Formats: sequence, C-alpha cells, structure tokens
Amino acid sequence: MLFLTFFLGFSTSYLGTVTPSMLNITATKISIEKNKKTAINFSIGVSFIVFFQAFFALLFLKIIHSHPIVLDTIQSVSIIIFAILSFFFFRMAIREQKEITTKKNIKNGFLTGIGLSLINMFSIPFYCGVGATFEMYGWLELDLINVSIFVLGSALGTYLILYHYVLLAEKIKPKIVKFSKYLNFVLGSITGIVALVSLIKLL
Repeated sequence: MLFLTFFLGFSTSYLGTVTPSMLNITATKISIEKNKKTAINFSIGVSFIVFFQAFFALLFLKIIHSHPIVLDTIQSVSIIIFAILSFFFFRMAIREQKEITTKKNIKNGFLTGIGLSLINMFSIPFYCGVGATFEMYGWLELDLINVSIFVLGSALGTYLILYHYVLLAEKIKPKIVKFSKYLNFVLGSITGIVALVSLIKLL
C-alpha cells in the first residue's frame, strides 16, 4: 500500500509538471546560460518546497475544503504574483535583447529554486484536488505516514522531470544558446497565460 502511495505521488507530480511551465523552463534557461550544476541545484530547491506545499495541502485537506475561502485567497494571491512575474519576465526579455544577464543574476541555484517554488502557490490547490480525488477512490489515506510517503514521491517526481529538462537543455545547448535570451519571453507568456486562465476560472 505504501508503494502505491509513493507511486501515486511520484507519477502525479511528474506528469503534472511535464508540460512547459515557469519552473521547468527556468531550469532549462539556467542550464543553458549558467551550467548544469546550478540548474540541478535549482531543481533540488524547487523539489524541497514542493514537499512542504504538498504536505500542507494534504495534511490540512479537510480543513481547507471546509473553508473554500482559503483556496480562493491562495489562488487570488497567486494570480497577482503570476501577473507581476509576467511583467517582470517581459521586461527582462527586452533588456536581454542585447546582452544575456542570467549568468550575473543567478548565483545560487538552490535558493533561486526555493524562491520561485514558494511563489508558485498553485501547487497547493493542485495537491488539494489530487488528494481529494485519490481519497474519494480509496487510493490514499490522509494519515501522517501515507501523506509523508505521498509527498516524498511528489518531491522526487518534481525533481526528476526538472532534471530531464536540464538534460534536454544540455543536449540542445550548442544549437539553442544564441536563442536563450528569448526564453524570458516564453516565461512571460506562460506566467501571463496562467494568471489569465486562473482569473477566468476564479470568476
């Protein structure tokens, strides 16, 4: 049963992060413009925070669901943050048209990963929805042991997909390095779309 719990956490996190997002595109950008080691440290930082976000979401799932205003508040704050990030990334993209600045800006990949993962509060509503679904089908028990195993799998799943993005970036690095300055346009578009879609859903 514990293996199934771990597998559910791992696969949910891996598949939920496989599509291009702020975090995995940033991991790719760091790998291309900085180095593989910094990108891996970034991935570890992201996964570290995902562990606690998923743990909080599942451990307090019943309390959160009995007070919908909590989720609404988290989503509202996340929308504002992603809108600000979208503006920030577009502004950086315009500045980087003449010079790539990632090498100067990112000195500690782990702390950068922690910071961006903390900003990405959509993880909490995501794991609340996942946890409620799995509990409804009897696949997950919301006790301390099962929740801990599930979120451990989630953290590892997040790390693995980010690591795969880093490996992909290393393989295509010689071909794409000259275009890496445009990745901030991609990040700005992603965060902007996420903020807009989330706002529409919230309304």
